[in-house]
Amino acid sequence: MISSPRAGTLSVFRILLLSGCLGLLQACSWFGDDEELGPAPLVDFDATMQVERTWSTQVGKGVPESGFRLSPVVADFKVYAASSNGVVKSVGLEEGNTLWETRLDFTITGGPGVEDDVVAVGGLDGQIVALSAEDGSELWRSNATSDILAAPVVHRGMVIVRSEDSRVYGLNAADGRRQWVFDSAVPTLTLHGNGDPLARAGFVYIGLDNGNLVALRASDGSLVWQEPVSPPSGRNVLERLSDVDGHLALVAGDLYAVGFQGRLRAFAADSGRLLWAREFSAYEGLTADRNLIAVSDSDDALWALERLSGGTLWKQDALVRRLIGSPTLFSNSVVVADFEGYLHFLSTEDGSFVARIRHDSDGVAGYMISASNRLLVYGRGGRLSAYQVP
Repeated sequence: MISSPRAGTLSVFRILLLSGCLGLLQACSWFGDDEELGPAPLVDFDATMQVERTWSTQVGKGVPESGFRLSPVVADFKVYAASSNGVVKSVGLEEGNTLWETRLDFTITGGPGVEDDVVAVGGLDGQIVALSAEDGSELWRSNATSDILAAPVVHRGMVIVRSEDSRVYGLNAADGRRQWVFDSAVPTLTLHGNGDPLARAGFVYIGLDNGNLVALRASDGSLVWQEPVSPPSGRNVLERLSDVDGHLALVAGDLYAVGFQGRLRAFAADSGRLLWAREFSAYEGLTADRNLIAVSDSDDALWALERLSGGTLWKQDALVRRLIGSPTLFSNSVVVADFEGYLHFLSTEDGSFVARIRHDSDGVAGYMISASNRLLVYGRGGRLSAYQVP
C-alpha cells in the first residue's frame, strides 16, 4: 500500500516495512501464516510496580485513522488534547475536570501545540487554527500548502508549523500572519508522517525526510545549522529511505535524533557539532533524561543507551513486531505502548518488565506525556487518561 499525498511525493505506512521487508520490494505481513513474522506474545512476569488510573475523560472520537499521530500536551497544569474529528479539549492536570471544549470544522491531524495563551492545531488540508488557551475561543486561521502531520510549536511569539511538503512556516502568534518560510527538498519516497518540531531558547529543531536535522532561528526562520542524521544509501528508493520522523530529545544542551535505516546521533544544540554516533534504525524517535536515552528500533526492540556516549545499557526484545511507539520515561521506568493498546513499564535499571496495563484496545494515538508525576495517555478511541504510581 503506497499512497500519493497531495504534496506529490510517495508515502509508505510503517506497517509495510516490518520484519525485514525493506529492500526486497515485496510487502511482508505479520498477519501471515508464518508465526515468526507475527507480533511477539505478551510475556508473563510478576509485577513489581503498581500503576493506577487517576482520571479519564473522552476527547471527541479519538484518532481512528492509523496514519495520524495526535499527542496531548501540558502547560500551566492544564492538559490539551485534540481528536481527528475536530474536537480540542482542555482539562485540569490534577483532576481531569473539563475546562473547555471547542469543535472545529475540519479534520485535525497535527497538534496541539501550546504556549502562553495560544493553542495551535493543524489540519488535513493545511488548515492552521489558533485558539485561546483560556477559553478555547478561536483567535485566527491560516493555511499551509499541504497536510499538517506534525504538532505545531508555539514559541516566543511565533507559531511554527511543518507541512508534509517539507515546508516550515513561522506565523505571528498574535494574528497568524506569515513571517517566514523554510523549504527543503523532498525525496521521491518517504515514510508516512512528519516528526514534531522541537523549540528551545529561540531555536527550532526539525528532522527532515532527507535524513538531515536542521536548527532554525524561531524569529526569522534563518538556518543556523544543518547536519545529517541518517544519510540516504542503497541502490533503490526503498533502501534509500532515511526519514527523521521521530521524537527529538534535548538534554543539557545536547540534542539527540535518530533516523530510519541510518544512525542515532548526538549534537551540540547550539552549533550542530557531532558529539557521538552509532548505527541505528528507528521510526518513532527517542526520549532522554540526564542518565539514559530510551529508543525503540525498527524491529520494536527497546534499548537503553548511556546518554553521554551512546553505549548500550540494556536491550529488551520481548516486544518485537508489536508496533511499540516512542518510549516515555516515567517513575523509574521506560513506558511504551503497543498496537493493542497495552502500556508496558520496564525498569530503567535492567529493562525487566515491572507493570502492564491496557489503555485502549485500538491503540494509543500519539506520544505519551510524563508531567507532575502523572503519565498522560490518549487512546485512538478518544479516551485521555492520567496514570500515577501510588
